[in-house]
Amino acid sequence: MSISGGLGILLPEDGPPDYEWYALDRSSAFQKGELPSVKVGQVKSDGHHEPAALTALGAIERLSSVGEPLVRKEGAQAVVWACTSGSFIGGRDWAMAQASELEKVLGVPVTSTALAFQDALSTLGYRQVDVLSPYPEAVTDRLVGFLREGGVTVENVKALDCLYAADSHQVDIVEEVRVFCAENQGASNPLLVPDTAINTLELVEILNREADRLVLTANQVSLWAGLRLLQWPGQPQNYLNRLAGVT
Repeated sequence: MSISGGLGILLPEDGPPDYEWYALDRSSAFQKGELPSVKVGQVKSDGHHEPAALTALGAIERLSSVGEPLVRKEGAQAVVWACTSGSFIGGRDWAMAQASELEKVLGVPVTSTALAFQDALSTLGYRQVDVLSPYPEAVTDRLVGFLREGGVTVENVKALDCLYAADSHQVDIVEEVRVFCAENQGASNPLLVPDTAINTLELVEILNREADRLVLTANQVSLWAGLRLLQWPGQPQNYLNRLAGVT
């Protein structure tokens, strides 16, 4: 596989125009050749954090219709379905089938944010985590179940009850991490922060410092997994520095 190819990101189009994925092609890391070109395909979504809506959002037909132009016209050589809830909502087997079927249609390697969390935890050797979830309780329970199916136990969990992705996007995630860790003093598990609607790539070092433990965010692991699919050379950048050396 040529490392010159770009990374395709399938992203729910649910309102906020300042998702950090849109800016990666203008980032200093890209300008210095440390990141591939990132092409974003917008998947129609109402942004609702409700199981039926999320299941419909993750349908292969909906994803492939956006993914095909990324591959055929934009030259993406790997694709990430960058939506945590739209990739775990049906469980682990559903998530794996989703990526596998999409890979067959697109003809390039494919993964998703939910699978990226799973792979990152497996690579790092963690089997117990805490979760700070932006989602409502019902969706958060699905995430806990997904992790359990992959052999990962959730010890401490908090649901912020954001009904829509636009609500998640407005969360002060640094403050929420600070509060969560104050409420769970002494915990040392990695802290998972799902939902790609929350911009975190420039905050990973701050979040790790505030939490005083490893924090893995949705966009962080999604980008890491995409770089792995592309076999991208070099060390991960600051937002992936806690995964450096495991690619």
